[in-house]
Amino acid sequence: MPSHRKGDVIQRQWEMLQLIPAHDQPGRSTQELAAALDGRGYRVTQRTVERDLENLQECLPLEVNTKGRPQRWRWQRYRGVDIPGLEAAEAMALFMMRDAMKAHLPTCFLESLHSRFAQADKTLRALARSGARIRWSDRVRIVPAHVVLKPPRVAPKILQTLQYALLNDIPVEANYRSLQETEPKWRLLYPRALILRGSSLYLIADRKDNPGPPHHYALGRFASLRLRELEPWPSTPFSLDTFLADGTDQFGDGRSIRLKATITRPLDNILQDSPLSDDMQIHERGGVLHLAATVRDTWALHSWILGHAESLCVLHPTELRERIAGRLKSAAAQYS
Repeated sequence: MPSHRKGDVIQRQWEMLQLIPAHDQPGRSTQELAAALDGRGYRVTQRTVERDLENLQECLPLEVNTKGRPQRWRWQRYRGVDIPGLEAAEAMALFMMRDAMKAHLPTCFLESLHSRFAQADKTLRALARSGARIRWSDRVRIVPAHVVLKPPRVAPKILQTLQYALLNDIPVEANYRSLQETEPKWRLLYPRALILRGSSLYLIADRKDNPGPPHHYALGRFASLRLRELEPWPSTPFSLDTFLADGTDQFGDGRSIRLKATITRPLDNILQDSPLSDDMQIHERGGVLHLAATVRDTWALHSWILGHAESLCVLHPTELRERIAGRLKSAAAQYS
């Protein structure tokens, strides 16, 4: 016999809410929910579950997926039942986080946080009449220090499948188009990590037919993929911390170089506040400022040098100097 004590009913309904899938899942039928609750020690009938859901739907964002039989229950697209009341400081932190993350997170990530941002907005509006702290929302903004590209579109199903494969060490067969290819090609990948760089999300993965180091794969370039559970997982170890420390997350080979260059006074002022490396040194000789710093030879470094082309001249390494000079000549030729 089911218990009718108020505490037991609330606890049972709370357990049931945790069993209801998210909006992007088919949902669960009342029969399946009753069976799942029975497995957790709550002996209830299917009719009791139906009544609970009908009552809870009046105050919670639940919906019925009417496609197919039996009908299945799931959360609506934007659920907010797990959000406790927010204080002003918490709401303000979320407000500022939203500004920062809009420029860097893919749309599918931002949508999953929609209910939290909505709760923050609601809290700030409610506090508008009672305190000066609300003024922060009118007087504080996060502004990026560089041009921010719009995040590429990532299919939610692609992201979900890759996350599952990554957490469970499952290889994937991916139909992927690189920048050098005009059409997607199938390749077998062993997912190692996910990296958000700027506004783009990358999968770090080994490739079966390429025994070299892991490569970057932009999630926006996956056309489709499927799990390959029966494919053996490679024995090669992988450390994300080592991968990041090597600088390969910045699209380089991880090689350290001793950068030497002449710089202008305005760039010197910037580098005094934000050094290029821990061992950076700047000395003045004959009225010219000389910079020396140990850095990783990466795409990010090249972009930084090109961005300060009028304020910096690379002296060493010779290979880097020639590469930068070639790119500057090619750029200047377009304006001649």
